[in-house]
Amino acid sequence: MSWENIIALYKDGYDIGSHSMDHKDLSQMSKKMVDFEVGDSKQCFLNHGINPTSFAYPFNTAADDATVIDTVAKYYDIARRGDNPLMYLHCDGFKEKSSQTDCRTYSDDGALNFVNRYSIIGWSHDADRYKYSYDDSEMFNKFVEVVNSQSIYNTGGTINAIPIVTWHRIDNSGEGDPGSYATTIDLFEKEIKYLHDNGFKVLTMADLGYDANSNYLYLKR
Repeated sequence: MSWENIIALYKDGYDIGSHSMDHKDLSQMSKKMVDFEVGDSKQCFLNHGINPTSFAYPFNTAADDATVIDTVAKYYDIARRGDNPLMYLHCDGFKEKSSQTDCRTYSDDGALNFVNRYSIIGWSHDADRYKYSYDDSEMFNKFVEVVNSQSIYNTGGTINAIPIVTWHRIDNSGEGDPGSYATTIDLFEKEIKYLHDNGFKVLTMADLGYDANSNYLYLKR
């Protein structure tokens, strides 16, 4: 995309987030280089009239690195990594890896929490497609399963868990190959139609906020 394309999307209401300057593994960099990748990326957007509030880690790495987390926190309100079908807004649903009950970045003993507002967990649609060699039909069924998996957690009008779906590339570059790290245009259209036809409300990362009083994530609308 050109900057003109990106600015046009931004003006049309799309949420534009940062993904670093060069898409390199932040866990393998010096503190100075991390600051360049994370901070200069935001400055590039600001130079073009766009203020990104969220960051996505390249390769899903470094979200467990306190130095990287502290750098990301200087520039962004929230940050995302993978990979789980649901993100629990109280950061309390990952019992096999954590006994958290809130989304503070650090616990009382100073340890970095497994899940916090700078390591929000999304579900990588294309990574699952690649990993399991799903064809379009199988991938669609998995998508339906994931987006509906929230229902048992969200009752009585209270939202406790949401699927954050990540599509890496939407085109026909894979020529229908289930091993491709891309979503075909027809499949994407079918998935979005499913959301529309079944009354789902689609939000962006910018609609996800952090309440510093409760230390919970919440939906702004």
